[in-house]
Amino acid sequence: YCLTFNFSVKIYRSIEMKTNQSLTTTNFIGYAQEEYENLKPLIEIAKAFVRSSNQYIYIIDFLKRYFLTVSDKIVRLCGEEIDGKKRFNYKIYLKHVPTEEQKMLSEINEKGLGLFHTFPTNERTNYTLCYDIDLIRNKKKTLLNHKLTPLAFTSNGQVWIALCAISPSAHKESGHVLMLHTNGTYYEYDLLCHDWGKKEIKRLNETEQEILLLSARGYTVEEIAKQICKSVNTIKTTKRNLFKRFETESIMNTWVDIMNRRQI
Repeated sequence: YCLTFNFSVKIYRSIEMKTNQSLTTTNFIGYAQEEYENLKPLIEIAKAFVRSSNQYIYIIDFLKRYFLTVSDKIVRLCGEEIDGKKRFNYKIYLKHVPTEEQKMLSEINEKGLGLFHTFPTNERTNYTLCYDIDLIRNKKKTLLNHKLTPLAFTSNGQVWIALCAISPSAHKESGHVLMLHTNGTYYEYDLLCHDWGKKEIKRLNETEQEILLLSARGYTVEEIAKQICKSVNTIKTTKRNLFKRFETESIMNTWVDIMNRRQI
């Protein structure tokens, strides 16, 4: 996943250098087609990355509510056929979001894109909007984590084009809305209070990392205790605390959530 986001930031910086006047100083009256044409060569680079990667990714134009490109994996995930004559679009994608979650998704997009607008211009690509939403295939729900990273902004600072990477969620319910930053802070969105709260990332200490990594590799509690010279009770307590802290029930889900939150 880290490769995806590092790539998206590089793409944005390339866009910023080559089309700086278009993106930051031009008055976007009606967002003329020529402005899209200015970005076309660079968007093609991002599209090539999507085609060549083995990940679930789409690139979206938020002004048109339109997929610029979407990986075949997402199309198959939704149970749709890959047909060159019938393009898989954003409307079709939304049909696979449960009705009861569509309002929440709309709120997440509105509040998330709004929060991007409050950050300093040169900081915005350091943030990623992260949330869990179900997708339906054959009447069955699959909870998936979405990470949305901006690639380009309009002249007034709104998110214009963004890359979204989809992966399995570590949780059992939708939501878990975060705005992640690379500097050790993040924002968490409260869906009940409808507001963002700023928090400091509490990264794993060395013992927690060792226990998590060894557990993920299949080592037993006794084997881990012997290898890192800690008591069995310490290993058990640390694992329980990690499950409670990340609201997970297994080592694998804890690992996934920590990677999603960039806390290791």
